[in-house]
Amino acid sequence: MNKVECSDNVWKVYERLVEDWRRYDAILWQLPFGTMTAVGVILTLAFHYIPSSEYGVRVALFIALAGFTFVMMHVSYKVRHFQIERAACIEAIECKCAKFTIPYNTKGADKLVLCKEIKNYERGVYEMRSYHLVYAMYVGMIYMLLLFAFIELPHVGLIYAAIYACCTTTVLILIIISIEWLQRWLQPHLRRIRLHWRRRGERG
Repeated sequence: MNKVECSDNVWKVYERLVEDWRRYDAILWQLPFGTMTAVGVILTLAFHYIPSSEYGVRVALFIALAGFTFVMMHVSYKVRHFQIERAACIEAIECKCAKFTIPYNTKGADKLVLCKEIKNYERGVYEMRSYHLVYAMYVGMIYMLLLFAFIELPHVGLIYAAIYACCTTTVLILIIISIEWLQRWLQPHLRRIRLHWRRRGERG
């Protein structure tokens, strides 16, 4: 093992990576709770203080909240992949310098320890990724807000309702495309990072 490559400076980088991972993990679970709380409070105030006759104001508010929720979903997605990147670097340093890697995801833990602990009827629940459920929650919130806006639209006018329907369909398509595109863009970079550190570990 090369002593320079596993010097104190490397462990300082390791500590920073671990701290980043912890911070991203905290942000990842604070974002959905904060988003749902903010949307719930605003909706409660809106239904209480905005008169039912103010259809245009309600529609604008629902669309704005849907946009806010989409932004928070995108931030959660980016934070999750930053966390995956940090985990890949942490595992590479552990593999090279400590000759032992602590799993940072469900799949790794399953191979190392839990494959004998999880019973067959629990397997489906265990293998389901929690952050996938978070994304589903975000999409559900966006759908609910757009539905609220759609309910109010007939009172605003048929032309506006038609325009809104077209815009809503476009937004939902863009959400699906952006998530797929971002995932395809990030995966090769993560694979290159893992391959780079694995090769350095083999040479060491």
